[in-house]
Amino acid sequence: MFLESKELALLEAVLFATNEPLGFEQMRKITKMRSNQLEQLLKQLKKKYEKDESGIFLSETGGYKLSVKQEFSSIVSGLAKADLSKGLLRVLSIIACHEPVKQADIVRIIGNRTYEYTKELQDMGFITTEKKGNTKILKTTKQFEDYFSTRKEEIKNLYNKMQREKPTNGPGEQSKSKAADEDVVSETKNYSHPS
Repeated sequence: MFLESKELALLEAVLFATNEPLGFEQMRKITKMRSNQLEQLLKQLKKKYEKDESGIFLSETGGYKLSVKQEFSSIVSGLAKADLSKGLLRVLSIIACHEPVKQADIVRIIGNRTYEYTKELQDMGFITTEKKGNTKILKTTKQFEDYFSTRKEEIKNLYNKMQREKPTNGPGEQSKSKAADEDVVSETKNYSHPS
């Protein structure tokens, strides 16, 4: 029993320390556990964190990692800076520049990973989703504005300015909209959360 609790503690430490969700095989290699043992320990962790007295949960969006429960995310958001992948930043910047925006429109630009990204952004408290027909309408939140120390209007103004300043593209070149979205991603990375 002691060995199993030690392995559970190891798995918990790995899931806590990771910035990006880990795939099953990644965790198996890191922890050097057998597949069936890892499956059982993941079930135990999930059950442990589903309880009301826990402030975190085992997120399974795009892999596994420990995340703060949504009900507490706005309270603790200023304590740690979220590590946003390029994909998350890209989706977030598109939402910020075009909100309210249909999730289906972002799927056409980025692909099916959009569903994982929007779920993770919603879990982080950066966006809200509202079901409309066969899609969802996505908007940024006050927490997004607080975290990036900016206002929605400032981001839209920056985006519109970049759109006006972009030269017309010739055949085979990246579209103005996509290039501007990627530039906004770069600009968004420069925003720092006040410590």
